[in-house]
Amino acid sequence: MLWPILTACAVPTIGALITYGLISPRSQVYGKTIWHGPVGSSAVALTFDDGPTPGGTDAILDILRRANIPATFFVIGENAERHPDLLRRIRDEGHIIANHTWHHHHHAWLGSRKYWCDEILRTDDLIEKIVGIRPLFFRPPIGIKTPLTLSVAHQSHHQTITWSIRARDGIPTTPENILARFTNIQAGDIAILHDGTSPQFQRNSAATIAALPKLLEFLKQKHLQPVRLDELIDKDL
Repeated sequence: MLWPILTACAVPTIGALITYGLISPRSQVYGKTIWHGPVGSSAVALTFDDGPTPGGTDAILDILRRANIPATFFVIGENAERHPDLLRRIRDEGHIIANHTWHHHHHAWLGSRKYWCDEILRTDDLIEKIVGIRPLFFRPPIGIKTPLTLSVAHQSHHQTITWSIRARDGIPTTPENILARFTNIQAGDIAILHDGTSPQFQRNSAATIAALPKLLEFLKQKHLQPVRLDELIDKDL
């Protein structure tokens, strides 16, 4: 009689572990993931996903340039192919360009090894062709990490990056809601915002654009210094 009871208890526990491994930005269940930097300094990293997209990426670059703030841009290959001028501007203004897959399919986590090799390496190849730099950092779509995803990323010499704090601006929101999510930001945090929109899901970046100058001022008041991701985690590119 005991075995059915133990089995019934174990199944939800295993399911919870599998789910945690897939979706938690902190999870190391399926492989190494960097979600936070050292806490012993005043540094934080601002990262932007889903660009480059006209109207979003260029406006955010304008704000960062005026404030002399560096950031990291996780770009979608399909968007970069359409807007190579924006990709070059990201590089020319001193920001990091990182890999966010070619298509950014929301069900990409179901893909095969061949699928992941194509999504990651095709994006790497295009970025290198346009700006002469092969990305070191990789972030999977929606942050979902499978053993296969992390394995291909590792074998293609990428560090997989998630986050410790996020704007939730991948869905309709307001500048006020974005700022409220960063109230407790602290040293070492890797923050995720969105400068662009995936080819499968159109999004307006107006709330992020409006919130960013106020966020930068808030970080200054908290004596937190935004740095490039490689500087935060002390990794040579």
